[in-house]
Amino acid sequence: MNRFEVAYGKETLSFLLPSSVNAMEIEAKASQPILDIEQAILQAVAHPLGTAPLIEVVKPGDKVVIVVSDHTRLWVRTDVLLPVLLDVLNMAGIPDKDISLVTATGDHRLLTLEEHTAICGAKVLERVPIFDHECQSQDLVDLGLSTQGTPIKINRRVWEADKIILTGGIAYHLLAGFGGGRKSIAPGVCGYEMIQKNHALALKEAGPSGLNPNIQTGKMEGNPVAEDMLEIARLVGVDFILNVVVNEKKEFVYIAAGELHQAHLAGCRVTEEIFGIEIKEKADLVIVSSGGYPKDIQLYQSIKALDNATYAVKEGGIIILVSECSDGIGSQPFQDYFKYGEVEDMSARLHADFTMPGFVSLRTASICRKTPVILISSLPEDVVKLVKMVPAHSPAEALQLATQMLGHQPKSIYVMPHGGNTFPILS
Repeated sequence: MNRFEVAYGKETLSFLLPSSVNAMEIEAKASQPILDIEQAILQAVAHPLGTAPLIEVVKPGDKVVIVVSDHTRLWVRTDVLLPVLLDVLNMAGIPDKDISLVTATGDHRLLTLEEHTAICGAKVLERVPIFDHECQSQDLVDLGLSTQGTPIKINRRVWEADKIILTGGIAYHLLAGFGGGRKSIAPGVCGYEMIQKNHALALKEAGPSGLNPNIQTGKMEGNPVAEDMLEIARLVGVDFILNVVVNEKKEFVYIAAGELHQAHLAGCRVTEEIFGIEIKEKADLVIVSSGGYPKDIQLYQSIKALDNATYAVKEGGIIILVSECSDGIGSQPFQDYFKYGEVEDMSARLHADFTMPGFVSLRTASICRKTPVILISSLPEDVVKLVKMVPAHSPAEALQLATQMLGHQPKSIYVMPHGGNTFPILS
């Protein structure tokens, strides 16, 4: 027997698989962490992609706004980036009094002082002021419509700045292809209607799943949501970005600095190199974990891992999702959406009133219709069944159910211990 262990909350679960089964792990490739982060940032902003060095992009007298990620993306480690970035701006003749920070909250709530401190660090907050973006503010600047018909309203402080610098992190994203880059503007500092209309483009020219076939993890070209975001960010006029790629240990492995699109694409390529794992063929069974605590405290957070697993499973195959869900579902609107019925009913509701939890619900239901999903969790069985999954209480039970549903013992199995980060690519 072969033993594979995956994280489940703060513990691990062991899957015992017959030696006769072709079983392989899908894990991120080894990456070299950046040891001298300060020097690497200085090097990146002095030799950026697609634009002049940052010290030449800004000029004395400029009012500079730096857009930072909110508390949901602490893995970006903005508190490490900002001190170096501020010092570079000072050297370029921009004093701290001409610099301000704006959080890319999108449609998230306002943040607390403790959260601001966690994002930026106490010393940075002593130097420059920080302002939370408010997507429902009456003070937003109206820039008309995008090519896709999205109403563009932008944070006034950002719009009126002489120079706009974006910070953020680049990772795979199930709606926009990749996070980072232009997302700090759209949806980060845009109005609520823009956010909803942009995300609703996921339904444009929908296929059988109720979603546009170009809405895929790792895909930006032809992806209407991603292309709309980039158009809006370009219209706003971003002057420089400083984005990072981090590994599983939250270590910086790449710093993308420079022009909005070119620097972001470079970071996306590095993300693909590390986390895009080529597979020669798909498997009968995929066992996927979000990576344990805190990534699997809610089912809602674990759907990214489930989505990634779909790229590794055969037509007619099975997925076993391992997610403790110690905090339950994690999103009441996500759970409520399943009450609308089947994929077609959920899609119709989403067309009428788009919400991100609704989109994630529709994506989940679409996956479960095509590929049965067995869930090992602490959730009540009725809740698991409501979200269209099959409950199991142990690896042995899950494997037995998978064999019954396939009608035979699986001949090939992939194990994804960090499914939220690793993305299978069929070579």
